[in-house]
Amino acid sequence: MKKDKFLTVFASFDLQSQNKLKKLQNEILKLGWQGTQTMDIPFHISLGSFPVDMADELIERIKKVCLSQKKFDIFLGEIGDFSDKVLFIQPIVNENLLEIQKEFQGNYADGYPWHAHTTIFCGNENEVRNAKEKLSEIFKPIVAEVQFLELGEFFPTKMIYKGELNKK
Repeated sequence: MKKDKFLTVFASFDLQSQNKLKKLQNEILKLGWQGTQTMDIPFHISLGSFPVDMADELIERIKKVCLSQKKFDIFLGEIGDFSDKVLFIQPIVNENLLEIQKEFQGNYADGYPWHAHTTIFCGNENEVRNAKEKLSEIFKPIVAEVQFLELGEFFPTKMIYKGELNKK
């Protein structure tokens, strides 16, 4: 069961990849659905979710990881869905992502095991199936650079902190 309010730490991508993902999402939205996905945050891979009272601790952890870890590329190569309700692009998980994710293990929000993904669209089963079909027609794999670690509060959405990983 999803908690009403929680924090999420996520790894977000370079501007070029953000633009490519936004273009894909816009093609789906042209089908006429708004979806329930959060629209006012960057495309990302969630690393973990936590209670709201952990904000200060998480900011310090993000700062520490940003100093010790370098920016890295990740291959966004497959389309997937969660129970025909969430449409996503799945990365090929690499050592860099696993290294950062282990610093933020935790799933306070809904209790599901961690599954690396970048959400593109959320909706009902019919919408997601049709959106998946459209995405399958236009999707080409993306090599994205993970540049930032961010902390956001949900719901309502509020960005709290953004840290930049070291240069490559």
